[in-house]
Amino acid sequence: MCEHDLTAPLRLPHLSDDSAVEILDFLYDVLTVFESHYGDQIRHYYDEHSQHNLIESDQHLPDDDPPF
Repeated sequence: MCEHDLTAPLRLPHLSDDSAVEILDFLYDVLTVFESHYGDQIRHYYDEHSQHNLIESDQHLPDDDPPF
């Protein structure tokens, strides 16, 4: 799902406990607004790319051909 390199070092500054909580709350609020606005598109994307939609049946196989 995520294409970012999570092994790359990310240097974050030291924050006070209050600042860390305020930033976290802000990020949650931003994500909530983003998902509220784009939620239908996001669900549509994942529905289109879900595993059951990626497997296409081979219509050229005979009906009595075993699956394995």
